[in-house]
Amino acid sequence: MGASQYDFTIEQGSSFKMSLIYKDSNGDPIDISGWCARLTWRTSSNATQTFSSDNTDKNIYDFNLEGTLGKINLLFPAGTTNGFTFNNAKYDLELQSDELHYTQGGKYVTRLLFGTVTIQKRFSKSTTALECNE
Repeated sequence: MGASQYDFTIEQGSSFKMSLIYKDSNGDPIDISGWCARLTWRTSSNATQTFSSDNTDKNIYDFNLEGTLGKINLLFPAGTTNGFTFNNAKYDLELQSDELHYTQGGKYVTRLLFGTVTIQKRFSKSTTALECNE
């Protein structure tokens, strides 16, 4: 099955979460335990940025997989999206299995999604985090 096109918008300076479940042709979640994911985009100014589920700096973003549920979560905190200054980017979302495609062929990689991500610009861009007192 080929990749699906999905366009989405990130509001600059707001927290962002995208979740999806990888399913088989019967609609059942595929176990992605031990797998990894990667989202790569190329901005309108031709800059490339990659986000991987191997990331350990959760201050910048969190990209995690809930293996047995087949769930993929990508989260950006407000501080990260505040720094997105491009207008739009073309992206690919890929999964890599924990098994070899074939001997000496590397691990199996599949592209799940592709499309355009648009940054909805903020009118009152702030450089400080929102802090509320309870």
